[in-house]
Amino acid sequence: MTLGSQYGWALCRASAIAALAVPVGLWLSALLAGRGGRARRLLWAAVLLPFLTPALLVGYGWSNFSLSLVRHPAANELLYDALVLSKLAPVAAFVLYFAPAFFSPQAVHCRRLLRDRESGTRTFAGYVAFLLRGPLRAGMVAFGVVFLLAFGEFEMASLMGVRTWTVGLFDANAGGLTLSESLRLAALPALTELALLVLLLVALLRARGTPQGGGARRRPGGAARVLTWCYVGTALLLVTAVPGCIVLRGTWEGLRVMMQRFAMGKDILASLLFGAAGAACAYAAAGWFVGRALGRVRLGVAFALCVPGMLGALVLSLVMVWLFQRIGWRGAYDSPLPLVLALSALLFPLALLLRVLLHVFGDGAALHSAGLMRRSASARVCAWGRRLPWQMRSRPRFYVAFLLFFWGYFDLTASAILAPAGMRPVTVLLYNQMHYGQMATLSAMVCAAFAVPFFILLAAEGARGTASRVVPNG
Repeated sequence: MTLGSQYGWALCRASAIAALAVPVGLWLSALLAGRGGRARRLLWAAVLLPFLTPALLVGYGWSNFSLSLVRHPAANELLYDALVLSKLAPVAAFVLYFAPAFFSPQAVHCRRLLRDRESGTRTFAGYVAFLLRGPLRAGMVAFGVVFLLAFGEFEMASLMGVRTWTVGLFDANAGGLTLSESLRLAALPALTELALLVLLLVALLRARGTPQGGGARRRPGGAARVLTWCYVGTALLLVTAVPGCIVLRGTWEGLRVMMQRFAMGKDILASLLFGAAGAACAYAAAGWFVGRALGRVRLGVAFALCVPGMLGALVLSLVMVWLFQRIGWRGAYDSPLPLVLALSALLFPLALLLRVLLHVFGDGAALHSAGLMRRSASARVCAWGRRLPWQMRSRPRFYVAFLLFFWGYFDLTASAILAPAGMRPVTVLLYNQMHYGQMATLSAMVCAAFAVPFFILLAAEGARGTASRVVPNG
């Protein structure tokens, strides 16, 4: 299969996955809206856990089973598609849950009555345009975000032996493909992703000032509710439970050996530093654009900065290699700078999209009310006025920054190509070992490396909870 046909097939696959993820995300968002308090938090955890399960862990967990399907490539690809859909449907649910009500339910009802009284192609086209500007816009955004993530997926496809354009391009470069040929082959996928990203950002920015809350959500009916709960259980089983059990099964056997010759602490530290540096740069750069009036020039600069990230980790890393081998840059070639720049560029489109989401969906009126509470004569009201901005503004920003760090920490391709000598990220070590099969010691290493980001998240949440637990009475 040529790279062009792999690109076409990946386009169809990503479109189908995104089209299926939107209704699943709609049902999930309605199910989440119907819960409150601790039940909603637990459901959010169950919904988001498959997405937060690293792709490298999923691919490692299913690699042996995929190898048994070597004579049944269609079944292997179907399994891969199911895993990608299970991982990315929570993204659609997240977008649809926090999407604003572009039009009120009354406006939608009035437009429906107007359509019933009129007829003709022109009227039908006007009604479709009305839906695209209002009720369907959040679905279009959810479709686009899931498509971007599914289209550029590499780690799971590589470990499961699925032929995608990302794997094909990686294999071609392993065979000695020149940089110019790599750029030519990656141009069409990069332009596809860039065009879709531009449409998403324009659609989101035009939504500024629309009512908050996503409007009235219809709770899923009996069949839809059953399917939604089936998805939640299946996603947790396929994406998190099965790979997790495979890793944990070997962890206890290999833990003693790993602790006797624990030699991956330096690799974990390198991943932490690179992930944090790349995430911080991408987050700050995206915030600089979002926090100001976005005119045409500023938007053009933002879109131009998205281009390197749309090239993909492989081609971008090769460009960095070429750039830092030029005269004047050679001194920084074997330094952390190339990898930090590459991770920043790769994370910038995601950071821009997430920060635009926070900017558009942020509730300014509620934050203003919280500011007024801090002027109250009551010490208790003042304390809540200090806590609410964290809940409504700082906490979402913290989670966006953590997600960027999470993706940077688990980056594989750029880390394998650009990491300086003596600072090998842990993902490179694990990926190289995974090709030799599943071993007890490797499972223990995978478990230790993958637990580190979640330990940091829990520690940060615990520290914040301890600092804000006491609210004065009065």
